[in-house]
Amino acid sequence: MRAAGACWRRALTVAALVATSAFLRAPAAGAEDAPARLQCFTMAQARSKMEAQKLADPFRCMRDIALRLQAEPLGARLCQLGEGLIYEISLLRRDGHIVKILVDAFSGRPHSSSLGVDATDN
Repeated sequence: MRAAGACWRRALTVAALVATSAFLRAPAAGAEDAPARLQCFTMAQARSKMEAQKLADPFRCMRDIALRLQAEPLGARLCQLGEGLIYEISLLRRDGHIVKILVDAFSGRPHSSSLGVDATDN
């Protein structure tokens, strides 16, 4: 029973760290010269874009990727990468590492620049 409680505490701690890390990221000076970066939207902006552009369901994408990688889903954010829209999905792997997978917001498939996922395997 104690092991289960420790596991939950660890998962909640990791989720809190992931949530607060977004606030700690500040754009670097001279970011205009940097390659395309993720520019994520607020929840209200994401909802309006999902309705207006008929994007894939982020929860379904998160669940599908989590099942595929045998990981625990932590969250999903709608972001803009260059001219396209993607979901940045955070997962907690069984070994305790957090991975972020980029998923095309229109098709729901892993984005070509997403590391650690082969878009061709099933």
